[in-house]
Amino acid sequence: MGSTAPPSTAKRPVARQRDTLARMVARFRPLWLPSAGVLGLLLVRTAAEIGQPFLVAHAMQLLVAPAAGATGVVPEAFRTTLLLLAGVMVAKQVLFYAAHVGASRIGQDLENQLRADLFDKVLALRFRYHDENRSGETIARSLRDMEQAKLFYREVWFGYLQLALLLVAALVAIAWQHPVYLLAILPIYTLALSAAFGLGRRVGDVDRVVCDEYDGVCTVLTENVAGARVVRAFGRENDQATRFGARLDAYSTGWARLESLWTGVMPLVNHLYPLALAGCLGVGAWRILGHGAELQEVLMVLFCARLVQSRIRPVMRLVIGGQKAVASASRVFEVLDRDEVFEVPAAPPAAPPGAGEVVFEDVHFAHRPGTPILAGVTLRVPAGTSLGLIGPTGAGKSTLVHLLPRFYDPDRGHVRIDDVDMKDWDVDALRASVALVFQEPFLFSDTVAGNVAYGQRTDDPEDVTRATRIAEAHDFVQGLPEAYDTVVGERGVSLSGGQRQRLTVARALACKPRVLVLDDATASLDAVTERRLFDGLEAEAKTTVIVISQRVPSVRWCDRIAVMDGGRITAVGTHDELLASSELYREIDKHQRLVGVTVGDAP
Repeated sequence: MGSTAPPSTAKRPVARQRDTLARMVARFRPLWLPSAGVLGLLLVRTAAEIGQPFLVAHAMQLLVAPAAGATGVVPEAFRTTLLLLAGVMVAKQVLFYAAHVGASRIGQDLENQLRADLFDKVLALRFRYHDENRSGETIARSLRDMEQAKLFYREVWFGYLQLALLLVAALVAIAWQHPVYLLAILPIYTLALSAAFGLGRRVGDVDRVVCDEYDGVCTVLTENVAGARVVRAFGRENDQATRFGARLDAYSTGWARLESLWTGVMPLVNHLYPLALAGCLGVGAWRILGHGAELQEVLMVLFCARLVQSRIRPVMRLVIGGQKAVASASRVFEVLDRDEVFEVPAAPPAAPPGAGEVVFEDVHFAHRPGTPILAGVTLRVPAGTSLGLIGPTGAGKSTLVHLLPRFYDPDRGHVRIDDVDMKDWDVDALRASVALVFQEPFLFSDTVAGNVAYGQRTDDPEDVTRATRIAEAHDFVQGLPEAYDTVVGERGVSLSGGQRQRLTVARALACKPRVLVLDDATASLDAVTERRLFDGLEAEAKTTVIVISQRVPSVRWCDRIAVMDGGRITAVGTHDELLASSELYREIDKHQRLVGVTVGDAP
């Protein structure tokens, strides 16, 4: 049984942020070679950037050199310096372009890998995760959180690398002129950077709250898109608009708080930079007047200080972007860290031989402790036979069959297919052997043929045609504008409910499964079509069939019928045997006869 809470949430926020940042940086490891190439380009570019103010200061020193008696030397040296300066400026831009392109490609690769890891994890998680988490939250983590996290790989790491290299190089260059200049600028830069990173930590905490509010926005939006017909049928548009507005207001309030943090600190930090330049100028005047320093020294220091200032100014946005990225990435890693994935054998055997015998042995299951859904179910379905499962709503019928493809694992007991416990099967082989058709039909925005062939392990069009014939879908498909090549639209909106239902049955049959499960999958069919479909399954589908229904006529054709109530099997037999032995079955049959539930020509 997997944990229901990610382990990282128990840590303090700062520790969690550090852990997340370390994990984000660790993902560069497989790309160390191109990352080293980007670092090399930035090192050369940084040297060029520091060389630029040196050449400018040197050129200006040459301009005043004639006054010191260096007549005739200035023109040629000045011209050479200008040419070198032009070359350095061009080289600097070329190096930046190459480094930026390389960094962008690395960032895109890392972003794609993180997206793929998240997508794969969501697919691998047990259904229990999806039962306990809102779909809107999963969508938010896949969209907004990934959009924020990608900034780290696309911009933040590159910006930090540039800033760190330039800051170190500039401070070394300034100290090379004279260490006393550092006394004028280091306190200012330290204060500015401390304010930036302190603000960034606060932004990270607030942004995590904003992310949670965005989950709520996505949840309401997802529910109203999926349930648009229900909302309109009950005339609840205004109520849902109010609910969405409340979520949106909470989200907007969080964003306003983020902006207030930014606007409250940024002007203060901006006013610090002129103090650094003034300090450098004062120290320079003292050096020139009191110690005979040259103008070139002071100009070099001022240009380097100005260069650092130009890079530190945007560091606020860089830090805030980084903190937002870390906050969002922590939510992505929470999903990646969920341990609710299936335990599989280290080397699962190939699918065992057999024709689809199903055995449930003392199966217990509960979504939550203390609320059992299945309580000791024992049942055997011989290979190639059909079994009907009938019982009141909430009896555990759907939950029982959802154990077959390992949507869930039983808390106790065993589920076996062809005498092999489902936990010992290869998951892919298991799900290729069990096909489920749900009550709510789902079709992809694809052609009819593409939808029916969705689960096929081979590319044989004859299997598609055969499956649609058994599912009583071939005739109406032939009547579509482009027959099997007709695109059915998202969720199959261009088809009727019964047509969608038949295509989902055909999709399951096209897989040629050992076990076919119809989970109330004929509810949208008329009585005649349902009877023909069952006749086709009985005559042509060489598979074990389990039919779940609350209608007696839908299971009456099965070889045996099992009655479920309260998570237990209360009776098993044929229709006639159950009428004689099961009071619950008699009540269901009697009630349905009174209200006229029939299927085909069933008496």
